Amino acid sequence: TDTTVTKTAVKIGFLNPLTGPLEPDAPGFTWAANEAITDLNAASSTHTYELVEVDSACDGTPAAAGAQTLIDSGVVAVAGAACSGASMGANAVLSAAGIPMISYASTNPGLSDATAYPLFYRIVPSDAIQGPAGADMMADGGVTNGSLAILHMTNDYGSGLADSIKAAWEEDGHVLCGAGMQGYEDTATDFSALAQSIVDNTDCTAVYLSSYITDAALILEALADAGYEGAVFGGDGPAGIGLYEKLTNNTTATNVT
Repeated sequence: TDTTVTKTAVKIGFLNPLTGPLEPDAPGFTWAANEAITDLNAASSTHTYELVEVDSACDGTPAAAGAQTLIDSGVVAVAGAACSGASMGANAVLSAAGIPMISYASTNPGLSDATAYPLFYRIVPSDAIQGPAGADMMADGGVTNGSLAILHMTNDYGSGLADSIKAAWEEDGHVLCGAGMQGYEDTATDFSALAQSIVDNTDCTAVYLSSYITDAALILEALADAGYEGAVFGGDGPAGIGLYEKLTNNTTATNVT
């Protein structure tokens, strides 16, 4: 008796920031995606799963182009994107083709709008949740009313998280210090002016970074060069050992939470 089973091939798309400001995290994302495909194939006797990876570049325009490439490749669903702006750009293309996407890292609160972003799902919480958690973290860390500054990227992730942090901080009855909340492009590499503005406002003894890893490292070094000795806090963006890999001197992260 012939017991050969013909398996059905299934292609899963994968939007990964192989280039751009989140590039340091891309190898870990690739590893995880390949492990998932291995597990799916091991568990199925009827299907063969294949990963189709494209670069989302942490930006809506290339992510949209990558999404079209995935559609042309015949994927039935997409994992990603990582950056919120990339997910927004890709969703317009994927949802129009009826293809669902599940992000592993996009946290912008706006993505919770199912009308604006149909067929979008995520396995991470919205920054509408991370904001109050961040405010509680800083209060527990001794940050007092009028002593906090917020530095943030002006992309969809950075702005969304910064707004959530500020709203939660003010809801708790606090105000920001003299430096307030300041934004910068996610491609910026010179943070000396931002760091100096923190130091010049002597009431600013704590800084919250709504950042990724590379820019966080540069900001920490600029703050150190400017003589800043206060505390620094951050969310998921700069977290992990990748921060140490970008710092010239790891002791620069001594007061970072």
